[in-house]
Amino acid sequence: MKNTNTIYLISNGDFRDSACVGCWPMQEKTLAAVKKAFAKLGVKTAVFPRFDARRKHGFLTRQAEGAAVFVAVEPEAPVVVVLSCWAYSHHVCGPLQTHKGPILLLANFDGTWPGLVALLNHSATLDRLGIRHSRLWTDDFADDPAFMKGVETWLATGAIAHDTAHLTDAAKLKIPAAAAKFGADLARDILRRKRIMGQFDPGCMGMLNAVINPAKLGAIGMPVEYLNQSDLMAEMDLVSDEEAQGHLNWLVRKGTWFDWGTDMYSHLVHGQVLSQMKMYAAAARMTERYGLAALGIPYQLGLARCVPASDLVEGMLNNVDRPPVKSPVTRRPIAAGDAIPHFNEGDMGAGIPQVLMHDIYMRKGMAPETTLHDVRWGREWEGRFVWVFLISGGAPPAHFGGWNKTKVYRQSKMYFVKGGGTCSGVSKPGTITWARFYEQYGEIGMDCGTGEVVAMPPAEVDERLALTTKEWPIANVHIPGYGRDQLMATHMSNHIVMGYGDILAELVATCQALSIPTRVAGDARNALR
Repeated sequence: MKNTNTIYLISNGDFRDSACVGCWPMQEKTLAAVKKAFAKLGVKTAVFPRFDARRKHGFLTRQAEGAAVFVAVEPEAPVVVVLSCWAYSHHVCGPLQTHKGPILLLANFDGTWPGLVALLNHSATLDRLGIRHSRLWTDDFADDPAFMKGVETWLATGAIAHDTAHLTDAAKLKIPAAAAKFGADLARDILRRKRIMGQFDPGCMGMLNAVINPAKLGAIGMPVEYLNQSDLMAEMDLVSDEEAQGHLNWLVRKGTWFDWGTDMYSHLVHGQVLSQMKMYAAAARMTERYGLAALGIPYQLGLARCVPASDLVEGMLNNVDRPPVKSPVTRRPIAAGDAIPHFNEGDMGAGIPQVLMHDIYMRKGMAPETTLHDVRWGREWEGRFVWVFLISGGAPPAHFGGWNKTKVYRQSKMYFVKGGGTCSGVSKPGTITWARFYEQYGEIGMDCGTGEVVAMPPAEVDERLALTTKEWPIANVHIPGYGRDQLMATHMSNHIVMGYGDILAELVATCQALSIPTRVAGDARNALR
C-alpha cells in the first residue's frame, strides 16, 4: 500500500448529539485500542474529527461534516472508519465515493456498544454505492491475532479478502420439483398482479442500502410507492380518540402488559400509546388506499420529533391477530385474518423478502408473520454460536407466543424524545427461514438460509438483554455454518428477516423464477444438494 506514513482514523457517529455524547467514552476507548494496534506495527495514525468540547464528543454527525473533514485527508491516503456504536453511514459516503485511497471499516464486536451493527450497515451501503472497501471486526484488537493479521494484510495490500466458502450459488443446488413449481407459480402471480411496496421517506436514517433502484424493483414485479411521513401524520389526525382507545382496549383484553408510568419525559404514558394507536389505524388505511403489499415507516428522523415511536404499530401490523381497522370505503376490516407486512426503518432490503416469505407462508397454510431484526451481537452458548437478533420493537407477538407474552416499554429518551411503546418479547424456539435482499455494484441479490431460535434459561436471556437493549424484542438464533466470522464477512446489511418454518426451497425457487440471483448461506445448502 502506498502512503502508509499516516493512517487516518475517522470517527463516524449518530445524527443526534445526545447519542454521540453517550457513546463518546466508548469511542475514545476504541480509538485508543486501534491506535495501539497500528503502533504495534510501526504505523502512525491521525484521528478526525477532533474532539469538540462544546458538543462533548468527537463524532461526525452530518454529511457536511464528513465532507469538511476529508478536505484535510490526502486523496490517496488509507482511511479507517472506526465504529463502536450506531452511526449514519451517509456521513462518510459522499467523501468516500471520490476518495482514491484504500478504505477499511473497523468495528468492535460488542452488544452494548454495537459497532458491528454500524459496520454491516456501512459496508452494505458502500456496496450499494459501488465503493470498494474492506471489513474488519474484533473483541480484543491488538491482542487478537486474527485481527492483527487482517490489519497487516490491509497495510500491505490495501484490501482484506475474507473466506466466502459458506455461501453457495443457488443455481448450483437442486430444488425439489414441487418447490420449483411452487416458486414458478408464485413468481408468475407477482409479475402479473404486482406487489406494490410502500416506502415512507427512504434513506432518512442514512441506510442507503435500504434504498433500492426502483427500476430493479419494478422488473421483479414489486414496484415502489414512495410515500411521505407527513401524510401519515395527516391520516393520524383523522383517527378519533375513541377509535384509538378501542384499539388499546383490544390489546389490554388480549393480556398485553404495559409498563405504565406518570412522567411522559421518562415513562410510558397513556397519551403516547393513544397516538400509536392512531398511527396503526392510519397505516392500515393507507395500505388499503394505495393497494400495498407492505409498507415501511423509517420514523427516525422526522417523525421522532413529531409523534411517539412507530415500533408498537409495526408489531401490530406484522401480526395476524390484531385490532380490526375498518375501511372508510367498505366499512369492513382491512386485511382481516392477515398480517400487513411492515419493514422497520423503511428498509426495502427487508421488505422484499418479507413479502415473498409472507406469500409463501400464506400459500402453504403456515403462520405468515415475519419481521426484521438487527444482527446485534452474539456469543457461544453450550458449544454453539448463538446470535442476538434484536430490533427496536417491531416484531410480531406471534413470534413470542401471543399478546399475553408481549410487553410494552417506553422507548429510550436518548433516541425517542416523544416516547411511545415497544412491542417486545422473547421469540419462541423453532425452525426459521431467514433472508436479506440487497443491491450491490448495480446488481440485485438475495441471501437466505435456515436456522433455529434457541430456547435458553431465563438467566441467559436476561443477561443477553442487559448486554444489548433490555426493552426490545429478542430472538436468540443459531444458524449452522453462519457464525460470527462468516456473517460478519459477507452479510449484506445490519438487518436480517426471519419467519417461522422451513420454506427455503420455495423461497429460492421463487427468487430464481423472478431472476433474482440468490445465495444460500451456511449448512442449509446441504438440504438442497
